[in-house]
Amino acid sequence: MTRGQIVSQTLYVVDLVRNAEVVAKANRAYFGAHRPVSTALGVTELTFPGQLVEISCVIDTKLPA
Repeated sequence: MTRGQIVSQTLYVVDLVRNAEVVAKANRAYFGAHRPVSTALGVTELTFPGQLVEISCVIDTKLPA
């Protein structure tokens, strides 16, 4: 799998209002010009202590790797 095969992502972000800009900046840095469909959801907590973000991705293996 490569980042170019990611067609959709859902980001679960603790305290979305406070962390939205840093998450968006990291997302832009990772994907560059590639822009998969993205949904960001604010949550109160995640599984691991201190975890701020969880990401679920859908990939299309028919796209070039």
